Amino acid sequence: MIRLPSNVWLSNFVVRYFRTGKTDFSVALAYQKNWENKMKFNTKKLERVRSASGMALALLACSNLALAGNYQSSVALPVIHSKGYLHTAELPVSRHAPAAAAIKNVSWNWNVAGWPQRLEVHLCQGDSLCLNVSRQRTGSTAFFDNQLASRKFYYTMRIGNAGRVPVAGQQGRITVDW
Repeated sequence: MIRLPSNVWLSNFVVRYFRTGKTDFSVALAYQKNWENKMKFNTKKLERVRSASGMALALLACSNLALAGNYQSSVALPVIHSKGYLHTAELPVSRHAPAAAAIKNVSWNWNVAGWPQRLEVHLCQGDSLCLNVSRQRTGSTAFFDNQLASRKFYYTMRIGNAGRVPVAGQQGRITVDW
């Protein structure tokens, strides 16, 4: 039986080849060399795989940006001089809001000088989707869930017939999460 140095690694085929009694060591080493050449590590293929996985990771990161985010918007609220008249203040939409992003949450903060009686304040989106925020100057809601984040919000304000005017509007803010 032929003894091999400990630093020589041979496949099972070569070991079986020696066990059959044949002692042509040069044939076995030639087989091993051929086998090693076939099994060489392909660095070009690794570079392509790494490059492709890097691009996939970058695309995934960019798609997450489109899937989750928020914007903040503010507007100066109007001064109300007349009872019963509906005043509107539009909040600008961020240009970074994706067109197809669905709202998950909306937070608001509005303020007027004092706390006048019969003041009605609504936070609205679109023609008919309005939330009464008259007695909550600050809050958060899921009322607008699944609506488009790219549609405008606006505040509506009105003083009822028994209220006192003028009412000085200050600042109206929202944060839209998608």
